[in-house]
Amino acid sequence: MSLNPRRLLVLDRAFALAISVHQLADRHERSLARVSPGLRAQLLRAVDSVPFNLAEAAGQPSPGRCAQHLSIAIGSCNELELQLRLASALEALDTAQANLLIAETGEIRAMTYGLKRRVLAKPA
Repeated sequence: MSLNPRRLLVLDRAFALAISVHQLADRHERSLARVSPGLRAQLLRAVDSVPFNLAEAAGQPSPGRCAQHLSIAIGSCNELELQLRLASALEALDTAQANLLIAETGEIRAMTYGLKRRVLAKPA
């Protein structure tokens, strides 16, 4: 059942998203700390969890175990999206930047759902 992580576009996009969120969090460290002291750390944990769980899913020997890690990645996308919305609403992040990251998070989540469906589909 093993997938090749080097051939997963969703993993590449999640990795790029993680870099973007890390850079944004570094630029806005003070404003994030001002509105919610733990928000920066939560943002980084959530965004890191997405590519890490996609990579973990790729190495699983069974469809069920692969799908479990894909589900965790989807949950991390949900968490990240809400954290970005909160940071934007509290004016700790620029709304336009947050919205771009939220849109990319949504696309990565949709791609991960599609991959999960494909992994769990029974062979014809």
